Parts: sequence; structure tokens; C-alpha cells
Amino acid sequence: MRFDWGDLSVQSHKLRASLLTSSAMRRVTAFNRDEEGGSTLLSFYVTLMFFLIAGLGVDTMRHEMERTHLQATLDSAVLAGAGAPQGTTVTEIADIVEDYFDKNGMSQYLAELDLDGEDADIQASLNAASVYAEASMEIDTYLLQMTGVETLQANGAAQAEVATPKLEVSLVLDVSGSMQGTKLSNLQTAANTFVTTMLDQSAQGDTFISVVPFAWTVTPGADIYEQLTVNETHDYSTCLRFDGSDYSDAHIDPDEAHDQQIYTSIFGSFDDFNESWRSCFADVEAVILPYSTSEADLHAHINSLNADGNTSAHIGMKWGAAMLDPEFQEVVTGLQGAGSVDASLTNIPAAYSEPETLKVIVLMADGMNTTSYYFDDDSDYRGEESDLYRLTWQEMEFDYAWRELTAGTEYSNDPSKCSQADWNCEYTATGDEFSAYYLYDDDYYLDIEGTGPITTEPFDEQDTPDVVSTGTPNGGTPTWIEADVYEDFQDHVAFVSEEQLDWEEAWGLMTPNWYGHTTGDWGPWNDYVGSQREGGGTKDTRMQAICTATKTEGVVVYTIGYDITENGNAETQLENCASSLNHYYPTDGANISSAFNSIASNVKNLRLTQ
Repeated sequence: MRFDWGDLSVQSHKLRASLLTSSAMRRVTAFNRDEEGGSTLLSFYVTLMFFLIAGLGVDTMRHEMERTHLQATLDSAVLAGAGAPQGTTVTEIADIVEDYFDKNGMSQYLAELDLDGEDADIQASLNAASVYAEASMEIDTYLLQMTGVETLQANGAAQAEVATPKLEVSLVLDVSGSMQGTKLSNLQTAANTFVTTMLDQSAQGDTFISVVPFAWTVTPGADIYEQLTVNETHDYSTCLRFDGSDYSDAHIDPDEAHDQQIYTSIFGSFDDFNESWRSCFADVEAVILPYSTSEADLHAHINSLNADGNTSAHIGMKWGAAMLDPEFQEVVTGLQGAGSVDASLTNIPAAYSEPETLKVIVLMADGMNTTSYYFDDDSDYRGEESDLYRLTWQEMEFDYAWRELTAGTEYSNDPSKCSQADWNCEYTATGDEFSAYYLYDDDYYLDIEGTGPITTEPFDEQDTPDVVSTGTPNGGTPTWIEADVYEDFQDHVAFVSEEQLDWEEAWGLMTPNWYGHTTGDWGPWNDYVGSQREGGGTKDTRMQAICTATKTEGVVVYTIGYDITENGNAETQLENCASSLNHYYPTDGANISSAFNSIASNVKNLRLTQ
């Protein structure tokens, strides 16, 4: 058989290719068998790694949850302890902390509290508390046990400090006539409770309260008045006169000259004013009680308040704001020197920027602002040379009479000699000086109270002294004396002096109404009640100005509307004056104490969160 070597060659190549392919396949198969084993092992380790990571995540998450719970309990416990009421003992604070852990079923984790020594965990004073506590717990692991980690440790610590800031309060109280009777007594009870609550929440000296009563105006009292710069025109009272621009800021500058308000009354007789219409109440119970830390003094002053006159809440707010303004620091220094403010108090009123001091005004009013009256600044009935004169004399006792003769001086003990032209008489003062007031009108002088030394009959300087006495030569009856008779008395032996009063001094003794009825001249009346009267609308505007000014300085203003018309003007003014609507409290006689108590609670919360 003949072979085709060409075909054979081809077949041979195919055979070799087939053999090569088979060998390669065997090697690949063997290789594949080897890779399947390695892959299984790798997968095992990868799976194991993910399993361990998942176990770590579960146990770590459990650890974090328990640690967070432990820390939250610590935080709540120390905050509760530090925020306990003033006066709570260290032991009682520790009980509060432990009670928090007990209620959360975690008592076993709280470390023992150290209550002794300077570095004690719990320290407390009347107006501050510091509480420190630690806790720890062990948490059993689940999956991490496979790695040998059987427990995880959770530790926590917390400290809370509460320091109650100092408190400055102006208690601005309406004592106008509409507050008479039960309303005033209800106010006094409520205000006294408020005072006690505020003082009980502070260490001695950390809270002071000023009581500012207002009606027609506010009477600062002699002690405060003497620390101010005043254009003084009389000595009857201490009220000041403010104009509209004075209400745009919260202070009363002690070094700026302020006008003194004229002291008078619309109605009343001579030197016997109608109390309800007095322009300034000079009585001790009507004055400001400044910067007091004494519960007894505050209660006594509040209990002495008397209700009378019209309403001027704007002036009440002006003085209430000034008592908290740091410009009054020099006034306080003067008051301390006079002994009317505790000398141990320092840095009061504090600066508005002082972070550790809370300033509060509580304004209580029972109605709308009503009209006040003033003489015109340029009135003819202001300044010097009024129509009122004060005549002063002294009782004289006859000593002896004498006359000059050629032979010498002749003496006599006969007082009748005094009426003879050639005799001179000597007298000795026997007692104090006395005064009587005379009102001049159209060539006559009115002996206003009928107690002056001048009778209606003329006399000369040689008249016997029995016409001059401390009695009532006109029987206590007002008597008109002719001008020449009145003027002749200045030559009398008993005459001491005559003083023409300024109008501001005169109005402190007589009223425009009395003057009009007595003289027929109603000019002063028309001037007083009509020229510069301050109506309710003007007062409202000025009240809002001073409320805004003091709130701008950071003072917290609470207002109380006592038995006033809902949605009326008075309520609107009080709402707008308050720091917010939530700081306004409408009330009546039944719940005025609740209003003051609520404000006291609110003030306490402010002090704890400031």
C-alpha cells in the first residue's frame, strides 16, 4: 500500500495536536481541583471574619446603649440634686441622687458618694449647690466571648453646679384712692408673701427689694432726696417733676438738676389740705423703702401703705426703673452713710451687663392713669413775692419806764407811764417767738387764722405790751386788717420780722381753690388745673416709653392688673409694659396672691436658668 506521506504528515500533526490538547486539559483539571480546595478555606476565613465583626458590632452596640443609659441617669441625678430647693442639706441631696438610680434599677452601679471634707462630692449653701457622682458597670458579651472577651466595662461621671444669681427687685404698687379697703389689704397680704418667698430663696444680701408706692406721684423720701441734685424751692415734700424726655431712659441721674414738684392741693382750707388732692404725699408710709434685705422692715412698710389720690403708673415705673439702674450706685453709697441701707451690700444696683444679677420690676395697678395738675413754669404764681406774709413777734414783759429830766434820769415801775409821751419803756422777752400768716389783697391784710398779734384798732410803738400775746386777739376769727394798721405794727416793741414768701412756699400752705374763694382771684386756680395738666393719654405714652427703656436694659417686667376691665385701656397699657403677654397677670381680690406667687415661681426659674 502506497502511503501518502503528505496525508500522513497531516494526520501526524492532528495527532500531536490532539495529544497536546488532552495533556493540557489534564493539567487544567488538576489545577482546578487544587483551586477548589483553596477557595473553600478562604471562604471559611472570610465568613468567620464577618461573623466576628458582626459579633463585635452587636456587643459594642449593647455596650454603648448601656453606657448611654448610665450616663443619662447620672446627668439627671446630679441635676436634680443641684437644683434642689435652697436649704436642702447635703444628705438630702445625696438621697435625691441615689433615688434616681434606684428608680432606674441601677443602684448597684452608683459609686459611694463622699459627703465629707473640702473635696466632698456634694457641696451646698443657701444659694448654690455642686453635685458630683460616678458610676460603672460590667456588660457580659455574647459573640465576643469566642475571642476571649467575656465582659465590657462602662464608666460614667457627671457634675452639676447651680448658683442662684443675685436678685434686685422693684415692687411698684398702686396706692391710689381706688385701692382703699379690702383691695389694699389683699394687696398687702400678697405682697408680703412675695417678699418672704424672694428672701427665703437667697442668702442674706443676695436679694434686695425696693417698695415704690405711687398715686399722684412718687415720694422718694428725705434720704434719697438728699442724695440727688434738686432745684429746691420749698421744704414741704420731696417729690420731683419730670418732663416727657425723662421717660426715654431708665435712670435718674443724681448729678443732673431736677425740678422739685410744688406741694399743694386743689381743695382744702389754709394749712389743712384735702388729702386726696395733694400733689405729693409726704407721709412716711407713702415714701420709697429703698434696697431692703429685711423681711420685717419690708412687711412693716407694706402694711403701713395708705390708699389715696389719682393714678400715675408712669411715675411709678420711672422710679422703679431708677432704683435698678447702676447710676444710683452713688445714691446707695449716700444711703449707706446715712444708715438707711445695709452697709454690707456692695455693687448695687449692679451693672446691666453683670451676668450674675437678675433685675425685676413687678408693677401692680388697679386702673387707668388719671389726671395730675401743675402750675405753668412761667406762671405769674411762681417765684418770688407772693401775696402771703409771715409775721413774727415775741411776747414782751414790761421791765421799767424812764425819762430824762434836767436833774437826771427818772425811773418808774409803773407800766402806765409807757402811754405818756415823755416816758420810754424797756421790755424783756419772756418766751419763744411766734408767727402768724397774713394774706395781702387790695390794701388789706387778712389775719388768716385770727391768731396774729394785731388788733383792728391802730396803735403806736408806745402801746402797752398786753396787746401782744400768744393768745388769739381776734378770737381765732380770720380778720381783715387795714394796711396802715398792719404796717404800723413793725414799729411795735414785740415785732421781730416780716417775711414775704415765695409762691412755691405759699402754695405749701394754701390751695388755689381757697385762694380763689378768699380773694376772688381765680387766676391761680385756672393756671393750676388747666395749663400743664397731665392727662391719662399723656401718662400712657410716657409709661410705655419708660417700660421700653428699662426692658431694653434687660430688666424683666411683670405687670398685674388688679380687678380691671378686660381688654380695656388699663389692661392694654399693662400688657404692653410687661416683658411679654405671659408676664402680664390679670387678677381680682380672690386671686391676687396667686398672681404674686406665680411671679415668685417664675422669678425663681429665671434665676436657675440664667
